[in-house]
Amino acid sequence: MFSQSIPSASDLDKFQKFLILGGGSSGDSSAKLLTSQGKQCLLADKFPEKANTLLYAEVLSDNHPQEVLEGIDCIIKSPGILPNHPILEVAKQRELPILSEICLARVFYKGPVVGITGTDGKSTTTALTYHILKSKFPNSRMGGNIGVPFTSFCLEPLDLVVLELSSYQLDDSPNLELTASAILNLASDHLERHKTMESYAEAKWKIQNLENPKHRSFVNPIFFQFLSQEMPKGKTLHLIGENQEYFVSLEPNQVYTPNHTYDASKFPLKGKHNLMNLCFAIALAETMGMEKEEIQNQFESFQGLPHRFNRIEGSGFQNQYKEIQFINDSKSTNIHSMLSGIAGFKKGDGLFLILGGIPKLEPIDLFLSRWKELECPIWVYGKAVEVWKKEFDATGLPVSYFPDLSALIKDLKTKIDFRMGNNANKTATTTPLSVIFSPAGASFDLYKNFEERGNHFESLVKENFT
Repeated sequence: MFSQSIPSASDLDKFQKFLILGGGSSGDSSAKLLTSQGKQCLLADKFPEKANTLLYAEVLSDNHPQEVLEGIDCIIKSPGILPNHPILEVAKQRELPILSEICLARVFYKGPVVGITGTDGKSTTTALTYHILKSKFPNSRMGGNIGVPFTSFCLEPLDLVVLELSSYQLDDSPNLELTASAILNLASDHLERHKTMESYAEAKWKIQNLENPKHRSFVNPIFFQFLSQEMPKGKTLHLIGENQEYFVSLEPNQVYTPNHTYDASKFPLKGKHNLMNLCFAIALAETMGMEKEEIQNQFESFQGLPHRFNRIEGSGFQNQYKEIQFINDSKSTNIHSMLSGIAGFKKGDGLFLILGGIPKLEPIDLFLSRWKELECPIWVYGKAVEVWKKEFDATGLPVSYFPDLSALIKDLKTKIDFRMGNNANKTATTTPLSVIFSPAGASFDLYKNFEERGNHFESLVKENFT
């Protein structure tokens, strides 16, 4: 059974032999932590030949539950392992404790923790919150789903920890005893694992700690449309959104909290979705005791995350391409995220949109409706071609398909040259162009991760337009 509460260090002392189920960064980091505490760690993995054998007393295939669990006291489960994995089924029958990597770290780290989750924007909001808070708490760390395992720094004497928490991590975790938490939004994603939106919402809901009167939970009210229970009442829950106590406005760009109004005109990230992310970060920073002036000064210097709607520097571009806005939004792995990024565009704005990767199990209707409004050309590559082609073709809108990103960019350049008048007819369109690479799908059909995908896009742009 999954542990229903965070065990104490003394509870953990009773366990000597641990099974790390699933390697990767979180599994390996857990093994390093436990080994430093004198524990024995075994690894069960789908690809044992790829394991770092120096970290483990033994490396086994995860195909043989009975053999793997022999003598095991506790299991540390990596977030990517499905809940119905055969090893977990046998472990539950034997009533072995099963902990997530996040839970394991929380056993050791007893300081304040701010946790952030949501379908989209959680990495940006986590980094932004950390950016603001570190001016008051310089001895702090950021980690979790953003790429740094909590177990890799949970022994450090820190003032504060800011964690990005995915539904997979939260699904495997009991009450993490967070100081403050945020649920930014909820949209269709990860349904191949959670099956229903209600189950997905329930996993996210584990981030809150409303029973603790000192905890502060900030939630977008849209979230409660998907949760089976009614919205709880009490002083520990605060809503962020339109007509709520925390809200944002455009023209002028401002963020409102019950105590202050913040001028967001100099906030580097544009769009209402980024103002909402900022509102959550400000709410969390106020909860941790920061003053308005401190918060204002910090968020104005935030530069965003790599591969999250970043403009590619155009100083080296050929003259005819210098006015084109090339945007790398490789971190967009679902339709909802992509739609947030292009929310500010309208028909005739010169938008060229690139989609691709492995689509999630989510409805495509919202995108098709938005595409019909924009009537912009789109380019599609990879696995997404076979998944989306039938529905895309049915719209009658301009769409091109390619096996990979390299072929796509070459065709894109030809189309741009023609549109800009670099062609035999010398007929040019003067509308500024925006090339947005926002795949709306996972990267694993052609790349190791979204970072590699984004880097490849940037290299192809520079190769073809400089």
